[in-house]
Amino acid sequence: MTKLKLFLSGAVIAALAGTVLWAQPLANRNLSGNEVIVAAQGGPGGPSIFIPSSQLRGGSNPVTTASTTGTLSPALTNTTGLLVSTAASTSLNVQLPPTPWDGQAFVWVNGSAGAFTAGTVATTDGSTIVGSTAAGTLAAGASIQYVYVLATNSWYKAR
Repeated sequence: MTKLKLFLSGAVIAALAGTVLWAQPLANRNLSGNEVIVAAQGGPGGPSIFIPSSQLRGGSNPVTTASTTGTLSPALTNTTGLLVSTAASTSLNVQLPPTPWDGQAFVWVNGSAGAFTAGTVATTDGSTIVGSTAAGTLAAGASIQYVYVLATNSWYKAR
């Protein structure tokens, strides 16, 4: 009888431990882009920097907006590489991220059912935009993309 009790208590403990282990996620799949990772430079004891997760994964943290007019500030666009407009822009001005890194991409998607009648992109940090700054009459489901090149301090319209 004691062996049976011992066996059953062991089975209960194993089942509880298995449930606890099974319920714990191994990784967070919902990064906001604001999390940071500490990266050491020069080995142990050397200086370190904080790297935002948005830079590690290409800055693709999607953000949606229903704004159709006005200006979207860099505070919004600095943590994302993908802006989805859920309402057709009539005169929306989107400010590109103010402290971009080399090769950073920014995509503005028309996620609405209608075409944009007007929309523009701008910078606030002294960088230049090469190519058109107008989203113009961007069709429903279409997108425009800008890529930053550090050597020229410029955003290039890729599509």
